Amino acid sequence: MLNLTTAVTSLSFHPSSEALAFGSQAKKDCLKMLHLPTFEVFPNWPTARTPLHFLSDVAFSPSGAYLAIGNDRGKALLYSLPHFGSR
Repeated sequence: MLNLTTAVTSLSFHPSSEALAFGSQAKKDCLKMLHLPTFEVFPNWPTARTPLHFLSDVAFSPSGAYLAIGNDRGKALLYSLPHFGSR
């Protein structure tokens, strides 16, 4: 699925304003990342195997090197973003 079909309940801008992460609590595994200079949704992440479950919040680290995702299971998932962190 390339686009969300439910209301956006969480969003976070990357500190460089180069990306926007947004998601919805309404359906399982609903998270997308948008590359703002090109307005393209990243098609390769998250994948069907990414264990997001029901999203509660999303945030980039101050440096932009990491993305944290909170979910309904009480977990905070932390993902390294090498492309954005090397700046």
